[in-house]
Amino acid sequence: MLIKILFICVLLTLGEYMKKKQGKRGKGDSACTKIGGICQRTTYLCPGRYLQGKCGGASARQCCLQDSGSWDSLCAGHVSNRVRGCDKFGCGGFNANRGSRIHRGVDVVCDDYSIVYAPFTGTLRGQAQPYGDASTIDDGVKLTNSAYCVKIFYIRPYQYSGPISKGDKLGYLLPMQEQYSGVTSHLHLQMCDKSDPTPYI
Repeated sequence: MLIKILFICVLLTLGEYMKKKQGKRGKGDSACTKIGGICQRTTYLCPGRYLQGKCGGASARQCCLQDSGSWDSLCAGHVSNRVRGCDKFGCGGFNANRGSRIHRGVDVVCDDYSIVYAPFTGTLRGQAQPYGDASTIDDGVKLTNSAYCVKIFYIRPYQYSGPISKGDKLGYLLPMQEQYSGVTSHLHLQMCDKSDPTPYI
C-alpha cells in the first residue's frame, strides 16, 4: 500500500513539473507567435529568417519569421518598392560595389519631396544621419519593433521618436537632385545589423 501511495505521489509531482515546463515554453513562445512567427529547431528550413530569444525551451529553438514581402510601399506615388538600378553614381542593390567600399543597404526609388510612409508598425528611436556633415540630404530616422531594426536615410522625418503605425506618414524625401544631379532619387534602407533588407521590401 505504501509503495502504491509513493508511486502516486511521484506521478503527481512529475505531472506538475511537466505542466510548469510546458507553461514556461508556451509563455516563451508568445514573443514569437505574436509577430507571426513559429518556434522551431534551427535545423529546419525557415523561409525567412530566425530571430533569437523569442522562444522557450532549448537555445536551438528559435523564431522562424517569414519575411518576404512583409513591408508596405515606402514612397507616395509608387505602388511597390523598386530597388534603384545603376546610374552614374552607382547601383542601389545590397552589396553593390562602390569603389573602395561595399553598399550595405538598399536604395528604394522615390521622388524628391515625396511623402515617405512607415513600412511597419514600430517605434521611432531617434535621428539617423548617413554622413554626419549636415549636408542637404544628411537626415533620417531609426525605426524598430520586435522583429526589425532599420535606418531610413535621405528623409526629413516629421518626428524622431515615439510610436508609429504601418502606413503612417513618416516624413518626406530630401532633394537628392540638389546633392547629386542626375542620380535616381531614392531613400536608403539600412538594417541596424547591416544585413540585407531586400527580402522585406
